[in-house]
Amino acid sequence: MFNTTIDTIVLTEPLHWLNRNNTQRVAANMKRALNGAPHIQQTIIPAGITLELGSKNGWMPRSEFEQLQAHAATTLTEFMINHDGTDINVMWDNTQSNVITADDVDEELGAYPLLTNVVLRFITL
Repeated sequence: MFNTTIDTIVLTEPLHWLNRNNTQRVAANMKRALNGAPHIQQTIIPAGITLELGSKNGWMPRSEFEQLQAHAATTLTEFMINHDGTDINVMWDNTQSNVITADDVDEELGAYPLLTNVVLRFITL
């Protein structure tokens, strides 16, 4: 079983690649000629692809989540993720509203040690 490592933070539970099968890999542009014929240009997107890792309905210890929050707040350069045995060069995706989100397992207890529905957003380089 593979673990997920984000830079130097080794997570106890592996994360799921949430958007693995839902990413745009080709950029396209279409313009029409004066006679109405389409002119289409397409190119492969080699980098800058959004990458979302998350726990789905699983758990993440609050201590690991807080390490990731601190990393996202202070690391503005590229770093490596090892996911399912594959190294991926990324940056935190600060073009989104929140780069890291999660839900408290028990909203009644403010510092419950587990979080669920964790989502981490990156951009590949």
